[in-house]
Amino acid sequence: MQQEETTPQIYSVSDITGDVKSILESAFDSVWIEGEISNLRIPSSQHSYFILKDNRCQIRCVLFKGFRSALKFKPENGDHVLLFGRVTLYEARGDYQVIVERIEPKGLGALQQAFEKLKARLMKEGLFNEDRKKPLPLFPWKVGIVTSATGAAVQDIINIIHRRNPKVSILIYPVKVQGDGAAEEISDAIQQMNKVLDLDLLIVGRGGGSIEDLWAFNEEIVARAISKSFLPVLSAVGHEIDFTIADFVADLRAPTPSAAAELAVPILDEKIKKINTLSEQLLVILQNKIKKHNDLLNNLMGRRFFKDPIYITQPQIQRLDDLNNRLFRGLDQWVLLQSQKLSGIVHQLVHLSPTKNIDQLREKRTLLSHLLVKNLQSRIRLNHERFDGVLKNLHALSPLAILDRGYSITNFHGKALTQSDQVKEGESINVHLAKGQLRCTIDKIIPF
Repeated sequence: MQQEETTPQIYSVSDITGDVKSILESAFDSVWIEGEISNLRIPSSQHSYFILKDNRCQIRCVLFKGFRSALKFKPENGDHVLLFGRVTLYEARGDYQVIVERIEPKGLGALQQAFEKLKARLMKEGLFNEDRKKPLPLFPWKVGIVTSATGAAVQDIINIIHRRNPKVSILIYPVKVQGDGAAEEISDAIQQMNKVLDLDLLIVGRGGGSIEDLWAFNEEIVARAISKSFLPVLSAVGHEIDFTIADFVADLRAPTPSAAAELAVPILDEKIKKINTLSEQLLVILQNKIKKHNDLLNNLMGRRFFKDPIYITQPQIQRLDDLNNRLFRGLDQWVLLQSQKLSGIVHQLVHLSPTKNIDQLREKRTLLSHLLVKNLQSRIRLNHERFDGVLKNLHALSPLAILDRGYSITNFHGKALTQSDQVKEGESINVHLAKGQLRCTIDKIIPF
């Protein structure tokens, strides 16, 4: 009797792929894998696709958007990491891959490494530069606070501000300061506070805690919001030994929330005293300057120029007379010289017997006579013009020209008056005008 042959099981591609997928997922539903990230790409869907490799093998990995947003650091190519997830098979290509749920840096703690990487990146962008930081206002009248409404920090800030200056008003924007969504709330609060027109500055912070508790202030979204704030931002996160990314980006870092209140609001009484002191100093300076200029004015008014305006014109008048005399003496000498030359020519003509030269000499004499007259007229006109110029200059320098413009000089017993308290009511004074003088009696004295 012949034995029947066993028919082998035949799988379709879909069947074998599905079975392999089930085996993989049941055997490796939650595993930790160590390796290096490479070929990282993030398309518009915001899911991350990359390869995890070691020195011998590699495996495809997928990090979906929801898990990626929960990471405490930003993975990059070349990072050595530990990832947690489940192994599965992508049936359309027959590739096995890891669906990643968590990624942690290998070596340095995940949070600390994330902190250092973000700090280095923002520093390279210039977000920590001193030239970007805005000064705090000297006299803030309205302070915004972004923090938890129930924590001790907000009460400390309020109490200290009101103690230092009770006139300062406070606007609180309550937010979560730790846990999921805290960074987003803080970032949104900073943006909303910048829309309040009469705010002078912002205090952003919370009380102390662990690095996990303070982590919201290490998120990039908070750092970006602070850097874009039009209002000066004073960070006040944790205790003095705690440093966050927000502290580096803020315009000023306070070691504690209480210190932030002291840095933000000066003591009112101290500022009032300082203003009064500066006002007194300014008044003394102004009084000294006024006295100095009054002394200078009195000194000038006491000079002979103001007491006797004619005095300054005497040398100029004398010089004018001298120039006039020299002008006419020069003309007389020149005419005499030309006459002598003409007489010499006539004398030569008389002694020249040839008749043919007589007419030429007569013409030459006539021409010379005309030239002599013309030259004489030109010299006279030129000297008159120079004389007129000198007169104009003298007139411009003369105090009489000032009197011609409506000013006057007032004398009392021969002394020029500069102040109303130099005379008394009923006394007589002399007023010099451009033309003539006035004898006036004082009816009333109006002090300056």
